[in-house]
Amino acid sequence: MTPRGSTSGAPATDRLPSGPRPPRTVVSLVLACASVLVVAVSAWLAVRPGSQAAQTDLVLWLNNPPQPVAAIFAVVNPLLRPVPLVVVSALLLGWVLLAAPGRAERLELLRALTVALVLAELMAQVMKRLADQPRPLSVIPGLDTHGYPTDPHGHAYPSAHTAVVVAAVSALWPWMRWPQRIVSVAFAVLVALNRIYIGAHWPIDVVGGAAIGLLAGTITWIIATRWPMRR
Repeated sequence: MTPRGSTSGAPATDRLPSGPRPPRTVVSLVLACASVLVVAVSAWLAVRPGSQAAQTDLVLWLNNPPQPVAAIFAVVNPLLRPVPLVVVSALLLGWVLLAAPGRAERLELLRALTVALVLAELMAQVMKRLADQPRPLSVIPGLDTHGYPTDPHGHAYPSAHTAVVVAAVSALWPWMRWPQRIVSVAFAVLVALNRIYIGAHWPIDVVGGAAIGLLAGTITWIIATRWPMRR
């Protein structure tokens, strides 16, 4: 017999974490399928004849936007260069890690982050070589790089920066509090827009990059659901 007030079954060390949990598998699968569809459609649009001409006006507008958008982009731009971008990302990650309720949750989000970043980078690099599209800087004369060191002859579609940032945000999403989610989404949007602002990407590039990042994130949700970290 089991004494009153006690529970039977697996010991406490084998129980699942009681804190934040990833979405159900069916939700993750639906979002993953939607992401694959967006990647396929955006890649098809990126390589269509006339795609660059259709996006040129928007690239020109974002490259030299009116106020107050221009002031916001000018302030944010230095923070999104390679070294500051790593520092800002590390600070956001530290914020999420410190707010995690326990060791199991910290291990879970670290695993999710690692898997998401690797998957997003791999998928983005593969798609870059398949699409083989030029950057706006090599197509549209007179674009301003706004001081960003970039290679105008690299592959445009998709935006690897956008893919990696969205992958990180989506992977950590189940373990974030609402203030962290708001800041992280704003950060991801600014990174995506900044890639167009400096002439490194077309709008369709950041759409494809965001879809790749979300796909990588949903895969980590499925992993966390099927093989959760134990206390």
